[in-house]
Amino acid sequence: MLPFSNLFCEPLPPSIDELLTNREQILQRYPRRNFSRWRISRASLSFFSSRDNASASFYRLYEFVVLGWTIQLRNELEYFCTSHPGWAVSDLPDPADTKDPARYAFLAGLTYLMCEAFNRRIELGLPRDAPAIVTDWEELKRRPQVLERVPDWVKSVSPLTEAVRIPDEKGNFVGTNDPEVCTPLSRFNIIMPYPHIHFI
Repeated sequence: MLPFSNLFCEPLPPSIDELLTNREQILQRYPRRNFSRWRISRASLSFFSSRDNASASFYRLYEFVVLGWTIQLRNELEYFCTSHPGWAVSDLPDPADTKDPARYAFLAGLTYLMCEAFNRRIELGLPRDAPAIVTDWEELKRRPQVLERVPDWVKSVSPLTEAVRIPDEKGNFVGTNDPEVCTPLSRFNIIMPYPHIHFI
């Protein structure tokens, strides 16, 4: 039996291989409507599972990037960024994924992508808690810019000894030196096309 504290931990998502092998089955878990049905925690205790949390959203982002599902990826990035401005990227807990180095490396690289997406908006004058319809741009300009940063645990995640190559949604691969390669993930020796992470 799991220790009581582990019952509240967000379970790790499927491995990269599982996601790519069962792509259609995984996609069906996330219908484009009724977000409230799947934007929930998967923690073991049923009374806890109705609430979403930063780790659950982070793991969904991982799935969407691996699967190359641009629409859901951008929707989830926007949801994490603007619906939950209190979810700082730097506060994401360490998945401590000792069983799957590729998944752990991917999650570490994903935090850089999240910071890139969110910080671009912030630098354009849209803080994470900006209203959906901006009526006072001057007020937003007066706010101090608070940029996102990667969690401390990311700095201890090592690059993979062998490259992991992930295709785009059409099954195409990029080379290591291809201009389309995702540099935040390639630093961990994960080679895939740059995902569409920017939204306004």
